[in-house]
Amino acid sequence: MPGLNPADLPFAASSFDRDAVDREHSDLRAAAATDPTARVLLMVGGEAPVRDGHLVLDSYDRAPAASQDPAHPDVYLGRLRGDGSPVVLRSFPAGADLPGQEHITRAGLRVLGTELEPEETSLLVTAQAVALWHRDHPRCPRCGTVTEVIRSGWARECPNDQSLHFPRTDPAVIVAITDGNEDPEQERILLGRSSLWASHRFSTLAGFVEPGESAEQAVVREIFEEAGIVVGSVHYQGSQPWPFPRSLMLGFRAVAQTIDFTPDGQEILDLRWFTRAELKAAAADQSIVLPGRISIAHALIVSWLGEPLPEGN
Repeated sequence: MPGLNPADLPFAASSFDRDAVDREHSDLRAAAATDPTARVLLMVGGEAPVRDGHLVLDSYDRAPAASQDPAHPDVYLGRLRGDGSPVVLRSFPAGADLPGQEHITRAGLRVLGTELEPEETSLLVTAQAVALWHRDHPRCPRCGTVTEVIRSGWARECPNDQSLHFPRTDPAVIVAITDGNEDPEQERILLGRSSLWASHRFSTLAGFVEPGESAEQAVVREIFEEAGIVVGSVHYQGSQPWPFPRSLMLGFRAVAQTIDFTPDGQEILDLRWFTRAELKAAAADQSIVLPGRISIAHALIVSWLGEPLPEGN
């Protein structure tokens, strides 16, 4: 079973140069401060500056001073592949009033995810993920001491017990479940409605991987827990970073071995089987709303459908 094309996943296409080896051995934030080509990505409460469909990257000497809040340190992101310019993330809490930024348009990743060039999207995804980690983890989880930022912003060290802490990523599985019918016109996909959504919003089912569990085991467990369905033929399709706040979505397709479903009533309130014709008709008349193009759920559904979703989905 072919997997998803990374080009079809807005957050998983080509990346910038992360400079991961060099950032471990020297503080590339400090080096950027003296580099005339260095750029700064200013994020305020998860929103980035944009102009004419592109991220605005300030020159280092014109950017507002860094925040003194230990939960909002500068982070060296890497180098742009085009001209090799180093880029530093400078983040601030929501509502921060930055000098010289009064008339700058800002937007979040959910809006910009399908509007920016792939390298810019990758830069913003990384910036949001690492900024949220610093925001939520400024203290040592062992003793509560405020930790010190090291390794160009990619780790924190406790001055009290010398423990090291790194940005966290939570793996989650997201699954397109089919009924296995060999007739393409009769084959169905199972979509569910989360308890957090409006009554007509449906998507593929998802859940976090638990400690000691493989991704494939998580697929089987999550689908049974949420839908009461036993699945088999679990095939990996592709992955996508999802920094809301720090997930890595692992996409799968699986075949239902039992057809009757029972929503768990907590995470999933409604479930429906759709043939391809039924899904296209429901999406076209807006009787259901499907995941937006920034999500791997959209890509999984389109991959099964075999054609783009109707306009507006």
